[in-house]
Amino acid sequence: MLPPKRTKENLIGLARSSIKNQLHSLVDSIVKPPPEYNMHGLVDENRLKWIWKNLGHLGNTHYQYQRYSKPEINNGIFKIDNDAGQETTIALLSDWATDTLESRNIATLVGQTDYSIHLGDTYYVGNSDEIGRNFNNTYDGHFPYGTRGSFAMLGNHEMYSSGKPYFTELLPYMGVYTGIDTRQQEASFFCLENDFWRIIGLDTGYDSIKGWLGLKPNLSLQLHNWQMQWLNETVKPGNDNRGLIFLSHHQFISAFEDEYPTPARQIAQILKPDKTILWLWGHEHRLSVYGNNKLANGLNCFSRCIGQSGMPIEIGKLPKSEKWDDAICRNLVLYDERQREIIDKKIRLGYNGFAKLRLNQSSLVIEYFDDNDSNPTTPRKIMEEKWSIDVATGKMTGNHFKDFTEGSEKKITHFVNDITSAYKTE
Repeated sequence: MLPPKRTKENLIGLARSSIKNQLHSLVDSIVKPPPEYNMHGLVDENRLKWIWKNLGHLGNTHYQYQRYSKPEINNGIFKIDNDAGQETTIALLSDWATDTLESRNIATLVGQTDYSIHLGDTYYVGNSDEIGRNFNNTYDGHFPYGTRGSFAMLGNHEMYSSGKPYFTELLPYMGVYTGIDTRQQEASFFCLENDFWRIIGLDTGYDSIKGWLGLKPNLSLQLHNWQMQWLNETVKPGNDNRGLIFLSHHQFISAFEDEYPTPARQIAQILKPDKTILWLWGHEHRLSVYGNNKLANGLNCFSRCIGQSGMPIEIGKLPKSEKWDDAICRNLVLYDERQREIIDKKIRLGYNGFAKLRLNQSSLVIEYFDDNDSNPTTPRKIMEEKWSIDVATGKMTGNHFKDFTEGSEKKITHFVNDITSAYKTE
């Protein structure tokens, strides 16, 4: 078995621009003394050589976008293959593909689920080697593939290498590969559904960087025209009474970082104004839960950030509430500020983790786990929420939210006192 290529120290303070990710290790080797940790082999192999190997990925180039070219055979809607009354489990991981001991541990803790979904970001730049090291078991890739199928979404880091390895080398691993309907995920968007729920994976990564060297995030990113066409003509969520769970890499609201609001506006245009939806994303390396944020047409949207699966969770950044007196910090309900360890005597790190969806007919349970420091071989459930859908009316209702860290020494930070605002529309 190959050792992890990186340690968490390699990823501390990692910027989100293409050239900065390429030069991160080189700068460290020039301005800092040799580190005590191995820097995933870059100290030994000469980091300058590594940078030169990857210079070909610099620049804001985009590999050709892909769609489901033969919708009569594969339209990107995948049916959950379970008998009525049987629970379906779906693991959600985001910003996981770092090839560190922590990411490998999270993959082990996920265990067996029916499906698994990576919400994007393969570090540093999503090139062929990094795709292989994280997802290809021939190279000891540790991604926790589901027993029935898996899906991968596109983040900004995959676009630092143009997106080509993602489209040509990662997507062929993804799709549904058991049962009577085995099909590949051919595009960076998809829908996984049963008679009660639809999980819609959106691509916010393809248009997420701008500038010649990808130096800036594109805060005005939009869903690609082909993706919108697929949503309007194939998925047709506006005419559907099933429960809708949207997944994306980037956040459309945030109490901590920049926002990417346009995809939410695009989604709101194709849904009924009185609809209630769930939206989960990554990109920000923290676990946080938001109450209802109404979109422009009155759509009720409850959001969760789950970007803590593989990157070091650098804690200590407070919500920027003082800037948004009218929005009260985007209705932030809670965020995970628990400290697991301190490295380099000053950098405070939190917990890595993942989420798990449990679907059972009209019932949805979302469980949140961390990498348990009390028993590292067993995932620790830290939160749980419950929803139900009435497919006759299309009304989705939240009726339960539990913080299992309540009363402990390491308690998740609550931004509001009433935790029921995590699911109440009023």
